[in-house]
Amino acid sequence: MSNASKLFAQKITNELQGYFKASSDTAMYDYFAFDGNGRVDIMGMGNGYYFQKGDSLIVYPDKSIFKFVIKGDKLYGASEWVNGYVWEKVKDTTIETLRTDPEASERIAGLLYQYYNIKKGGSELSQLFEGPDSTYENTLKNLCDSGLSKACLDYAGLKTLEDMGGVAALFDSKKQIKKRAPNEEILEIIYNAIELGDTNGYEVLGGYYASIGDLQMARESFELGEELGCGKCSMALFSLELEEEARKLEAKNKTAPAKKSGAKTK
Repeated sequence: MSNASKLFAQKITNELQGYFKASSDTAMYDYFAFDGNGRVDIMGMGNGYYFQKGDSLIVYPDKSIFKFVIKGDKLYGASEWVNGYVWEKVKDTTIETLRTDPEASERIAGLLYQYYNIKKGGSELSQLFEGPDSTYENTLKNLCDSGLSKACLDYAGLKTLEDMGGVAALFDSKKQIKKRAPNEEILEIIYNAIELGDTNGYEVLGGYYASIGDLQMARESFELGEELGCGKCSMALFSLELEEEARKLEAKNKTAPAKKSGAKTK
C-alpha cells in the first residue's frame, strides 16, 4: 500500500464532538469536552488541542500530551496521566459545535498531525539545544505561518528564550528580571495566535510581559484572557497575585528595623 493510501485509510480529523466523563472518581481529569473543531475543554481548566488518526486520539493540554484509543463512545487512556482510565460519552449533554467549515478544520488537523510528528523527534529540551535557525524552529515557524496557533505559541516561546539569552537562562536562578521594552517580533507572533482565535495566546502574552518585568501589562493580558474564557489565564493571574504578595512581604521585611535581642542586666 502506498503512503497516500495508508493516509487515506487512517483519516486525520478533528471532528470528534461531545462530553466524555471519567468512569472512575480516581481519574485526575474528570471530563473532556470536544468541540468538533480541534479544541477541547479539559475539565474547565483550559482549552487544549486535538486530532484523531484512525482510532487514536491525541490531545495537547499544554506542554504534555495525552494519548487515547477510541472504542465506540469510550476513550481509553494510553499514556502518562490518563493511562488505565476510561472516559465515556454522555449522550444527554450537548456540546456546541464550532465546526462551521469542515475543510478548514481538517486542514488544521493535518497541521497538528505534522506538529505531533516533529515533537516525536526528541524531548523539548534537546530540541531547544539545537539553537536558533534549527530545523525544529523553522518547522514551527512554517506551521505557525500556515495557521496552526499552537505552533505560533511554541515559536513565540523559543523566540522569548533566545531574547532572554538562550537555554542557559533557564538555569540561572540568580538572574534579576529588569523591566525592558518588549520585542515586537515576539508580540507579533503571539498576536498572530490570538487572531487565529486562540485565547491561550493571552496566557502566553501575559507570561512574556512578566518575563520582561512588565507586571502591569502581564496582569492586563491575563485579565483580558480570563474575560474571553482563557482558563489558563485565571490560574496565571492567581499565581501572579501570589508572587506580588510575596514580593511585598519580602520588601517589608527588608525595610523593617532589626529587633534588639537579649535582656538588660543590672
